[in-house]
Amino acid sequence: MDISTRWYGAAGATVIAAGITARYVSKWRRRRYLRGAGPRDRGPTGSRYYVGLDLTDPFAGRTRPCDVAVLGPDLDCTFEKWDYKLDGSGIVPGRALGRSFIMAVDGPQGLAGAPGATVRESERLVNAPGRTPYDLPEPGKPYSGFIKGSVLLFYRLVTSGSRFRLLGLDDVPPSDANLIEVYPGGAWKIVSDQPLPPKRTVDGRSARVEVLSSLGITFPSSDLPTDDQLDAALAAWTAFRFAQGMAKIEGFSPEIDHAAGAVREGFVVHPLPPDAELEEPYVAPV
Repeated sequence: MDISTRWYGAAGATVIAAGITARYVSKWRRRRYLRGAGPRDRGPTGSRYYVGLDLTDPFAGRTRPCDVAVLGPDLDCTFEKWDYKLDGSGIVPGRALGRSFIMAVDGPQGLAGAPGATVRESERLVNAPGRTPYDLPEPGKPYSGFIKGSVLLFYRLVTSGSRFRLLGLDDVPPSDANLIEVYPGGAWKIVSDQPLPPKRTVDGRSARVEVLSSLGITFPSSDLPTDDQLDAALAAWTAFRFAQGMAKIEGFSPEIDHAAGAVREGFVVHPLPPDAELEEPYVAPV
């Protein structure tokens, strides 16, 4: 696939993951210069593992472990638990250790980029309920502990070594990224052809198992997974679709703000519908 070089406006930009290898200018607020790369440039996906992490609030009065779903190369799903640690220790599940993997985290990777902003561009575009402001939210604000825990975790993951390569950070293109942010709440609406019952009900969980099964995922037993496990499984499947080049990227590219101890802005990755066919990258009009 021969794709010409293009300019696009950062605000509201949607780019198909298989279609970009990025070179970013110095500041996230400016336009970015993107050069397309076809699916052949992404590398093999047949031996990868896909990890979905459903974060919890580590600052809640009663904390609970995070649910982790791991999809193998054949989309067989297993579940694990991870006790949140700020330094990210133990975050890679045993099944993925020593293997090529992509981790998809259901939680904000960074703070908003503009002083005074109350929401990241990616969150606005995917209509996420959690809104991440320019500064870490004060305790007591909606989602404050969840946002703080997620932002601090991403910062530690991307600054403590070379294991994690966050999409878009320091020019990391889709072909090299192994850490992405996802929003399962919006992804369920993409992968299901009809509204789903509330996710915490038995009917809602059963319906979501049927949806995931139709996407090729197999589960370890007939036990009905919890709603958080199912969100983690969809996050992992989004990572799989990202590896296939069948995903879209919303928002601004991430940059490190060491003074704040955080990433700023950052992309949210959404899967394309199961029946979508990728012909060439889509670039939103300026």
